[in-house]
Amino acid sequence: MFRWIMHIDMDAFFASVEQYRNHPELVGQAVCVGHDPKKGTGRGVVRAASYEARAKGIHSGMPVSQAYRLCPEAIFVGGSFENYSIASDEFMEILREFADGGSVRRASIDEAYIDVSEAVQLYDSPRDLALEIQEEIRVRTSLPCSIGIAPNMSVAKIATGMNKPRGITLVGPDPLDVEKFLEPLPVDALNGVGRKTTERLQKFGIETLGQIQRMTIPELWPAMGRGSVWIHRRARGFDERPIIDNGPRIRKSISKDRTFMEDVEPENVNYLHESLEKMCKRIGDKLVNKALRFRTVTVKVRYSDYSTIQRSRSIPVESDDTSLLQKVAIDLFEQKRNHNKSVRLIGVKVSQLTEVSEQLCLTEFM
Repeated sequence: MFRWIMHIDMDAFFASVEQYRNHPELVGQAVCVGHDPKKGTGRGVVRAASYEARAKGIHSGMPVSQAYRLCPEAIFVGGSFENYSIASDEFMEILREFADGGSVRRASIDEAYIDVSEAVQLYDSPRDLALEIQEEIRVRTSLPCSIGIAPNMSVAKIATGMNKPRGITLVGPDPLDVEKFLEPLPVDALNGVGRKTTERLQKFGIETLGQIQRMTIPELWPAMGRGSVWIHRRARGFDERPIIDNGPRIRKSISKDRTFMEDVEPENVNYLHESLEKMCKRIGDKLVNKALRFRTVTVKVRYSDYSTIQRSRSIPVESDDTSLLQKVAIDLFEQKRNHNKSVRLIGVKVSQLTEVSEQLCLTEFM
């Protein structure tokens, strides 16, 4: 059985959360996450840029004043790390459902590695599994991602960057194919080779990974010293690191939402209630299966004009009772519901999750 590692990287993550989740009307526009540029006089830097903004020369870390001069029509949003954290948790949880053993190695808020060596046996090819993961992330989070597939973490990460955005790049398990894939790439394609290392290698005339592949360790030593063995192995595509789960053991939340094919008229409230109840049932089933209980319920409603509201309520004690969840969700939905607007999307989330204790309390026997 071949070893297959996937590196999943969310595309322009912060900007995509703003475009596809918070402000869908901004899809297709140049969006920057950062402070107000104040027509070129503002201070601060761009935290993230959509691909439309990148096409104008804008990139992360650039002063917002410079970004404004490059693209005056760009839309700047302040952003919310809480929103990005929630989206990240949702993305990581989806990966757990596909990963062998449910193990996810989180590399950052918007990227992770999973081992799918066993999972891929159920598919015609690793690419088919990647396509399913990519689509599941898109449907459940509304966000785009790119995936690299390779025999190890190092090569998988490089592969991910080859076809962004929304790309899938597969590097086969044959060591010769791996070396051929890496050969033409610049030395800084390797994760861990930064500017200083790149400059040091260039002083010795070393520009590509192919050059390193053809060198011996003694030949590399003047440039890399004790790092010679490491960079020589990485340049040839060797990386035996296992996927070790470094994420939280307990989910922070469980959510379900539904975007209707056609906006639901306000008078069709029974249909909206039924949709909420079905989502609550699915969440309730997952709570029981995962041996979890919730304290807080949140209902999200997005109207036809894309305006979005959220209402939350905490209950006195933890519960996994589906009927209680349904009642609270419908009550929240009816709070300040706009009776004049059609509904585009509706969603339910439970949070403040705790594990069910193995020692049952007395009331559970009464």
